Amino acid sequence: MAVEPLETSEIKSVQALKTHLRHAAQLEMSTIPMYLYAAYSIQTQGDSQWVPGMSAFRAIRSVVIEEMLHLCLVRNLMVAIGGGDQLTFYDKAFVPTYPSPMLHRTPELPLKLAPLSVQLMQDTFLPLELPESTDAPPQPDRYHTLGQFYAAIKEGFERLDCPELWAQNQPDLQYQGAYWNEDGGGQPLVVYDLPSALAAICIIVEQGEGCAAGDDKVPMRPDLPVAGEDELSHYAKFRGIADNLDRLEKLNIWPVPTNPTLAEYAGSRAEALAELFNAAFCYVLAMIDALYTSSRATVQPGQTSARYGLERTFIAAMGGLLFPIAALLVTIELPSGQRAAPTFEFFEFAKTSSKRDQLAAMCDKLIGHFPSLGGDNGVRRLIKLMPSV
Repeated sequence: MAVEPLETSEIKSVQALKTHLRHAAQLEMSTIPMYLYAAYSIQTQGDSQWVPGMSAFRAIRSVVIEEMLHLCLVRNLMVAIGGGDQLTFYDKAFVPTYPSPMLHRTPELPLKLAPLSVQLMQDTFLPLELPESTDAPPQPDRYHTLGQFYAAIKEGFERLDCPELWAQNQPDLQYQGAYWNEDGGGQPLVVYDLPSALAAICIIVEQGEGCAAGDDKVPMRPDLPVAGEDELSHYAKFRGIADNLDRLEKLNIWPVPTNPTLAEYAGSRAEALAELFNAAFCYVLAMIDALYTSSRATVQPGQTSARYGLERTFIAAMGGLLFPIAALLVTIELPSGQRAAPTFEFFEFAKTSSKRDQLAAMCDKLIGHFPSLGGDNGVRRLIKLMPSV
């Protein structure tokens, strides 16, 4: 992931604000593979909500979906101030690599792909989502908590607010519909002006850290809170997992490697399957990019809209495409005795055909070795139903 210098004091220019938003998107993106990897390491033993580990899996999954929402809210903020062309998700420079330090944090926090453990929660996930102390100042660089970083962005919006800041806004390109999260909250929010920008930042910060230091519960809709409609913050969910991990009877964790790479799978059964996963992961990012170049004005009753298809499917693809491939990977034993797992690396699609068609061709080559990829409810059929990007 490419790293740019940031303002070390206040955000005083529109370009500096755009740079900080780009970094905020990278920060949100860096959490998603880590959290998914930990979730994939849990042996859920089927779909029953009662099996050991399912509660931890569902909690992490809800966090991942909210992080996807945060990623899009940051991009909405960028589009609102005319920086939509300065942020692309399907980009080798944007896709995170592991191990790597958390961007601009002090003290340094190493980020990694690792199986679920109390140590992972305590050393990585909890510090990453650490609530901001009540007297912590906004900090545009070398922050201690994400709340300080977003507070600096909030101050930047407040300082720069004027009609010119919003003059290049394209609200019809912002993500605004079809979000779902059965175990969490939040909602897409179109950014028009300063109040809506601050509301978007509120959703990001409160869902991650909580409403205030020590407050575990946050509104299901931080932008429109309703008494009694609450959920736990990301920090509280991870703390709950850490506190109960050893007490979950029969909870098994796959012995997956830490920070695996595709090169380490060379010549094994896992290699092509891990590459398919990377391609599917990057395809989801490309879907989001396509959404941000398609006008919401095309979504009209009685009409077919490519934009509508993208809005309806990119979150679903996270589970329908990625999880089944990951579930197959962990069944493959490596020479080390560990199990294979996704590597979340950038996949370079050819420019000669659509990414969906290339993904389908990759899947077709593997169905003979992994029959569950086919069938009426398999990955291959879902790829066919996905939008062509």
